Amino acid sequence: EITVAVLVLGVLAAFAAPRIVNAMREYRLNNSMRQIADLMQRAKTQAMSNNARATMRVDTANNRFGLVVYDSSNNEVRTDYIPLPQGVTFAKPTGVTAPMTGVQTTNVVSFALQSGSSTVYQQDFTSRGFPAVSSAGAINVIYIGNNQTYRAITISSVGGIRTWVWKNSSWSNTRQ
Repeated sequence: EITVAVLVLGVLAAFAAPRIVNAMREYRLNNSMRQIADLMQRAKTQAMSNNARATMRVDTANNRFGLVVYDSSNNEVRTDYIPLPQGVTFAKPTGVTAPMTGVQTTNVVSFALQSGSSTVYQQDFTSRGFPAVSSAGAINVIYIGNNQTYRAITISSVGGIRTWVWKNSSWSNTRQ
């Protein structure tokens, strides 16, 4: 009886394991998407509450994103980074289309590059909580993925944040 019970459990585990692994991949990707969107919101809020500039950074070479900390004289002190979880990177699907009109699909991050870097991007927020953008109506994006599924986080020039899921070769807004 014990042998039969162990055999049944082994068969169930063999069928369940791939689903559990895929569920964990999806969980890590969705969690990363929420963390990035939350950090954008935090930067906006911090800029307004401190009545000073706030900056979010994305380091694509080291798979991390964070919030820049400034001192009372507005000098940069440090960047508090959050690493992407294992298996999640800044990536976009092949043949990607824009999640919404005006969003670029060339780079995995469309923020401006930090001065002197080719892999660190940053988005400044004004003291009113608006993203500092090059032109009115600009929409910035961050793409993340796990080589199977992909997500996008967009922020408009007035600070509207949206999250997107890549399904069936197109983007779906997660808040529909």
